[in-house]
Amino acid sequence: MNVIEVKNLVKTFPSKNGKVKAIDNISLSIKKGEIFGLLGVNGAGKSTLTNILTGLTLPDSGTIKIFGKDFLIHEEEIKTRSNIATAYYDLNRSLTVRENLIVYAKLYGVQNYQKKIQELTEKFMLTSHLRTPIKFLSSGERTRTVLVKSLLNDPELLFLDECTVGLDPDMAEIVRDYLLQYNKETGCTIVFTSHYMQEVERLCQRIAFLYQGKIIKIGNAQSLLKELNLQRVSLHFSNNIEEAKKLLHRENIPFDENNGILVFWVKNREKILYPLLEKFVKYKIVFDDIHLNKPTLEEYFIKKSRENKR
Repeated sequence: MNVIEVKNLVKTFPSKNGKVKAIDNISLSIKKGEIFGLLGVNGAGKSTLTNILTGLTLPDSGTIKIFGKDFLIHEEEIKTRSNIATAYYDLNRSLTVRENLIVYAKLYGVQNYQKKIQELTEKFMLTSHLRTPIKFLSSGERTRTVLVKSLLNDPELLFLDECTVGLDPDMAEIVRDYLLQYNKETGCTIVFTSHYMQEVERLCQRIAFLYQGKIIKIGNAQSLLKELNLQRVSLHFSNNIEEAKKLLHRENIPFDENNGILVFWVKNREKILYPLLEKFVKYKIVFDDIHLNKPTLEEYFIKKSRENKR
């Protein structure tokens, strides 16, 4: 069963040159219980798409079904079964953490909300801040408060937009572990937006890459990386680096140089790398060390973005 079905979604905003398409004819479906990642550089359309799916922004055209129902017709009902946490969500700054959470718990109709608030604030290490006004919290503490807010109504569908921004590494890991546990125990569908490739790779079953308002690729991390089919080669030099650069130029192999390290990419070890290393030996070009690394999700995304620019 698909929890979200989007077809031919378009959203434009006015610009100096007329209009710019923030969302350009996007279609996608997200399954029940899936953690689905949205990746893209700033301005790719991630937050705009999230805002449309949560009712904060209206699309120009296209259709949205959530829980099998037309979102524009059944918006209020759908919202009772979903929630959102974003690094850019602004709670009431004058109210305390507890007061903010009580307001939202009552809005959501949460039964036994005092117990729920206690459980979640303990999980996210906020109990010592319950009486602190929001304006006196650090950015990480505000982020954690927004996360607690988003979980008060036990959502079946959860939108998380840059929800680990401002968290220290240990707290970010606690959040990721909790989200995986919550997803497993409840079957909640999670739409996860992030700049952190490793985070998305760890959490998400499928990933959509957005570029200039369009989805350029959807797949799971491993299948996307297989498609890239490259290996990064790093050669470390104390001497002979100029001779090595000349050899790479002759072989038409693009490379980057950084502090005595030459980095380049190969598709095939046997046909490209091994013959190249034999030439290093033939011309007595000595390197200190060599490292071979598999591509990362970030490198895949950079490659796809460059292809679309061209």
